[in-house]
Amino acid sequence: MLRFPGHAPLLDGHFPGAPRVPGSCLLEAMRQAVEDAFPSRRACAVRRARFRHFVLPDSGLLCRMEPGSKGDALPSEVRCRLLHGGACLAEAVFLLE
Repeated sequence: MLRFPGHAPLLDGHFPGAPRVPGSCLLEAMRQAVEDAFPSRRACAVRRARFRHFVLPDSGLLCRMEPGSKGDALPSEVRCRLLHGGACLAEAVFLLE
């Protein structure tokens, strides 16, 4: 689970009066989650990223990961999706080394 607190300084200028979590923060959170799940691997690139909906501060996000190569203990890529209430808000495919 991920949560970006509404009082975080990074939200101050990211739409004044209607704060949204910046896409760069979402991407970094996904990268960190992937590296935490596969500690012997490092995310070296993002092959694709999509931001489907704005993410509001204080939203509880579920981070779901799907290794790209089924059956491998150490996948070469991982698809990471941020979900809220069943809806996919953002997703990215990370290449691992």
